[in-house]
Amino acid sequence: MLHYLNDVLGFNVVETPWPDEKLLPIYLRNGRKYTIATFDHFQVLVIYIEPSIFNLAAYQKQKNNLHKYWNGEIILCFEKITSYQRKALIEQRVPFIVPMSQFFFPGYGIACQERIAPDKKEITKLSAKAQQLLIYLILYGQKLNINKKELAQKINVSAMSITRAVQELESVGLVTSEKVGRSSLVSPRYLGQELFNKAKTYMIDPVSERVFIRKKAIDDQLLISGESALSKVSMLSAPYVLCKAISKQEFRQRDNWDFVDPAWTSEAEYIELEIWKYDPAPLSIEKYVDIVSLALSFSDHDDERVQMAVEEMLEEYKW
Repeated sequence: MLHYLNDVLGFNVVETPWPDEKLLPIYLRNGRKYTIATFDHFQVLVIYIEPSIFNLAAYQKQKNNLHKYWNGEIILCFEKITSYQRKALIEQRVPFIVPMSQFFFPGYGIACQERIAPDKKEITKLSAKAQQLLIYLILYGQKLNINKKELAQKINVSAMSITRAVQELESVGLVTSEKVGRSSLVSPRYLGQELFNKAKTYMIDPVSERVFIRKKAIDDQLLISGESALSKVSMLSAPYVLCKAISKQEFRQRDNWDFVDPAWTSEAEYIELEIWKYDPAPLSIEKYVDIVSLALSFSDHDDERVQMAVEEMLEEYKW
């Protein structure tokens, strides 16, 4: 609290224990800590309290009893409160302080408020765009200080998408970024396989849906994926049905797909089509999807034979 009042707001405050705290009845002591804050020309009784155990109506009644022991101003100190709680305190003209956020003392004409960033939701899984950028850095980011504009071009996304993706990756400690002149530069904290290992817990299955389509409706330029791709880089046998990948955006742009239900056809003129959450093309190697996305697409696969093939692929890859 003192750092906020003195260094941030520019006051000159000294804080000392309140010796009369021990005289208070138990219900006024439980869950609270009392100190005296001495400003330049007046003293204030500070009550440190958790918002989870604070009741505004009860406190308004308790103030009369507190004034039997302290005949001056009282201010509440919370580590953190919600916007609703803050509004209630201000409406009731109750002095309070939230260090690094707000100091409300209406009796002395003081109401100092800093701009408060909304609480950031803890990231447990990456967004599709952040993962696409991360995989590019895993596979091709073997240098530091990569320009954001260059990254946007490499994976074919907007500058805004890159900015958000970098912010996500920064928040989980996988990259750093800095402004140098007019350029925004990004550096992975780790390289290659180490970056992949550090990131695995945050990464998602790139495949949102799998459908079956007649071969004649398929663009030959689509990348090979699934077990078809895995069989090319491991001892796994090639599947009976070819598997290819397409981005969700590209899939939606076409409305003339000729769908097939394998259980209700005797023909073999169809393929399995994986609809991806991000565009696999910028990360691809020749005709195949990249190995990191490929490995992640089997993260929930329960076939031991497939899991062994994924391990083999990752072990033999030259990171």
